[in-house]
Amino acid sequence: MKKLGDPGKPIIIRVQNQERAGELAQICEDNNWKFICGIEPDEPEDISDLEYMLNPKTFGYKEPKKKNFRTPIKKEVQIGRNDNCPCGSGLKYKKCCMNN
Repeated sequence: MKKLGDPGKPIIIRVQNQERAGELAQICEDNNWKFICGIEPDEPEDISDLEYMLNPKTFGYKEPKKKNFRTPIKKEVQIGRNDNCPCGSGLKYKKCCMNN
């Protein structure tokens, strides 16, 4: 099982500025931990993984649960060839705008 800070399970850090990122990166490098650091000025700081690694007793030796930081991907509504055309003509998409 991979431990937090190993290459396959890096520590995830989110900070608001470059200076803070440098401070926390130095702590990770001093302890030889792998990490990913995101600088997001509009989001609150999240250093729970690093805090856990520095003092696991405060977390009851359980790794903190992380929110998914991935940007949601907007899925476009796909129009089937036999659906009504979105242009409002009343025709099927295949007969109206499919090949335009």
